[in-house]
Amino acid sequence: MAGYRQPSETETHDSSWGKILLIATMHNHVFDMLEPLTVLSDRLVAVRTGAQLMEELQGASVLPICILLPWQEDNSPELCELIQTIRQYRKGPGVEVPLLIITNGNAPVPLDLRPSATVSDTIPPDVLLPRIAGLRRLANRAEEARLRRSLFGPLPEYKIEFGPLKSAGLLVVGFGAHFGRTQSLLDTPVEIVGGFFSGMTEDYLTARRFEAVLIDMPAWQACEQIERLRADPRYFSLPILAHSVDEESAHLLYSAGATDVLTGAVTDKALTGHIISALRAGRRQRLTDAILTVSSQWLARQGNDDFLSKQTYLNYLKLLKESTKRRGESIYELNLLELIERFTGSNPQAFAQHQMYWSGTVLSIAMAVCRDEDFVANIEGHGPVAVLRSKKGMEQLSDRVLVMVRTTGLGNG
Repeated sequence: MAGYRQPSETETHDSSWGKILLIATMHNHVFDMLEPLTVLSDRLVAVRTGAQLMEELQGASVLPICILLPWQEDNSPELCELIQTIRQYRKGPGVEVPLLIITNGNAPVPLDLRPSATVSDTIPPDVLLPRIAGLRRLANRAEEARLRRSLFGPLPEYKIEFGPLKSAGLLVVGFGAHFGRTQSLLDTPVEIVGGFFSGMTEDYLTARRFEAVLIDMPAWQACEQIERLRADPRYFSLPILAHSVDEESAHLLYSAGATDVLTGAVTDKALTGHIISALRAGRRQRLTDAILTVSSQWLARQGNDDFLSKQTYLNYLKLLKESTKRRGESIYELNLLELIERFTGSNPQAFAQHQMYWSGTVLSIAMAVCRDEDFVANIEGHGPVAVLRSKKGMEQLSDRVLVMVRTTGLGNG
């Protein structure tokens, strides 16, 4: 790890967003909804041919951040050609590009494409764009989890943190007809629990982990329930489905925080597809969260006599740089002891005397400030090191370390 710079931005690429690809072989409601954005920004690109799609996925220097696929009950032959390109790309190795399916009416969800998320085309643009940003972060978190698991192996705490693996959990909240309907439709290993009263919802969610929640209430009640759940950080990204009678109610539900809203009379096939898509997304989030939580705690336990090896760290950096380069993103390395030493340059003797103490303290600060997809560890030969995915995160951590130095008086001559 020679050549550390403080702070070090390891890539020079622009960290702004890449393109959003809209599969647009024909004019439809989704294209009409998003077309004004293609005029306002060159980041939303309408893709009409397989060759154009492959150029964006393999020929471009920076990958797109998301593929939007409008899906109808009857799709054109041109779209089917593009679907084959998407399927082949998603099966291959490499950096993940999230796929968001936008269904029209009762179009069945193409589950074989294993979409990152599914929504109905009643989603308003002001909700869709933040949703894409959320998918981008979830893809980054999933990739970080894969890197750590490949490098650190199957830590025994993973299974404890993740919980039961045999079946997914779907919580149906409300008095509507969807509880019995989902029980009769879902033939996959899914445990369906009915929370008929609003007050029961949080009790059930606290008692066990669910991959998704289906709100089966009138829109005004459903909005209140969704807003309460989203106000709790534990359920901020939990997939929540809802049902509306019309487009206006769907807009309200999406704005309240619903992940997916089915509108009008929904066929069994359409309902099943949307639920399974949500369950898969929720299961993936749970697995990712478990790996990141456990690995972050495991890294934090590496004390002064138990470092992460320098070679393992270098392997991690190499893999991370490869993926972030394809996304056009930057990562930032902070050697935290060197940072303290710079802040306390007027008192090197005091720093040397208390170096072991400051090592543990600054590691605790970094763990508290950083997100679990940021990498914080005690590295052999270098002490506490943080690898962050945003400049803002780097600045926040540097500021907290500076506050610690000033508060303790370590920086006084």
